[in-house]
Amino acid sequence: LEIGFVFDLYDAAWDQRLKKLRLIAEDNGGKAHVVEGDPVWSVLGRWCTWQGVLERRGELLAGRKARLLEIGFVFEILEDAWDKSLEELRVVAAGTGGIAHVSRLDTDRPELGTWCLKQRNIEECGEIREDRKDRLLEIGFDFSHAQR
Repeated sequence: LEIGFVFDLYDAAWDQRLKKLRLIAEDNGGKAHVVEGDPVWSVLGRWCTWQGVLERRGELLAGRKARLLEIGFVFEILEDAWDKSLEELRVVAAGTGGIAHVSRLDTDRPELGTWCLKQRNIEECGEIREDRKDRLLEIGFDFSHAQR
């Protein structure tokens, strides 16, 4: 006979937060993440951050990780943001004959222009990851100072 008694409150709370996050993902184009400043940040945002910490430590249970990935959970938010900027730059390059250049003074895309400047600065300091540099070069990104 099922009476609905919860034996593990931690599991029940985890499931409730996953349920809330699933609703957010449905409203967010399949991306299940909460950023600081969102109205639901206080509890759910900290929970999302903790899931990422557990995953990086290798301590997130495989079943939970699978359930998070199933709803589009983003474990590496910074990597995801970098990929989005690269994709936006790829669209610019496609529309300009393969020239991947956006100035930080570009009034249509000031954030992308600032991102491009940051990539040039990181490369100039010798700190850019090779995989990122390769991906930028593939779309015609120019690291020279003339493009700033």
